[in-house]
Amino acid sequence: MAMPKTVALVETATQLHNVVEWAHTTGSIDDVRVDVLAPTDRQSLRQLFRVAALARGMGVDVRHRSVRARNSAAFTGAAAVAHDVRTADRLVLGDPFSRYIQSLLPLVRADHLVAVDDGTATWEFVACLDANKPMVRWRKPLQGRMALEARATKLLTPSVRRRLTVFSCLRDATPLGATRVDNRYSWARAWRTPDIVDDRVDVLGISLVDSGLIDRRAYVDAVATLVRRHAPVRYFAHRRESDSLVAEIDTLPGVTVVRADLPAELALRKGPVSRRVITFPSTASHTLPVVLGDLMRDEGVRIDVRPVDPSWFTPSATSHARDFVAHIAAVAPRDPRVGVTT
Repeated sequence: MAMPKTVALVETATQLHNVVEWAHTTGSIDDVRVDVLAPTDRQSLRQLFRVAALARGMGVDVRHRSVRARNSAAFTGAAAVAHDVRTADRLVLGDPFSRYIQSLLPLVRADHLVAVDDGTATWEFVACLDANKPMVRWRKPLQGRMALEARATKLLTPSVRRRLTVFSCLRDATPLGATRVDNRYSWARAWRTPDIVDDRVDVLGISLVDSGLIDRRAYVDAVATLVRRHAPVRYFAHRRESDSLVAEIDTLPGVTVVRADLPAELALRKGPVSRRVITFPSTASHTLPVVLGDLMRDEGVRIDVRPVDPSWFTPSATSHARDFVAHIAAVAPRDPRVGVTT
């Protein structure tokens, strides 16, 4: 098989999904090879394998690269990825904040970079480029030397030598000098209309407890309050939620915990989906109104955002992280079927 002109680097199922959406939107399905820089945790791999199967089913060339294995496969995978990056005419990035991807950027010869929607992190990507700040995730403080991250910002910034396109569903998610392509989730929305359930509520979990940003007890209590008001509840655990946290939530009366083998957007689009969906501040509070937009308009599906109370934050949460989480909830899509709940 001839080498595709476009290479995409992804590390999660959501990033792979968004590459598929980009390829579907731009007509690039036959032109892209996706290198999956395979993570090691079980749930991330489970979702990746499932989305990869869907992507291959529509003709996308997806390659599993065991770059983090503790054997010779890591060397082989890394060499293959480096070759693909060096020879690509266009490079699609799933996560510009990945240190692994940042380490590959000096190899890039492509004159066109594409950053696909990686959720709310896309806002921070824009902020880092526009302010010429090191490419560091919003939930992490700047500390010590940031040579790799500062170089990444320089290499990703649009210039006369290199174009940058951002593929996103978020408002205000285009850096200065870049081009925007709207992610309308047209691939997922082309699936059949899912079954809609009236006698339960879907609640989507978040990873902020396991990231150390919000207190575990406060979060479990908040979930318990939602369950008391809306039981029965189907709780979609975030892929990064620990087994112990999920097990504790599973003990709440009226809760059924789901460890989905697809990202929430695809799991709910595939169905069944409850007529009311509640999410804490997360990417889903912005993507679901797009993915489920026709169901909200025609079937009465409603999405509510449960803000994070300031008292939930741990002492280790920086002021920037607190402000960012508040921003996620505050700028949820302006739609009469997207509300706020407590």
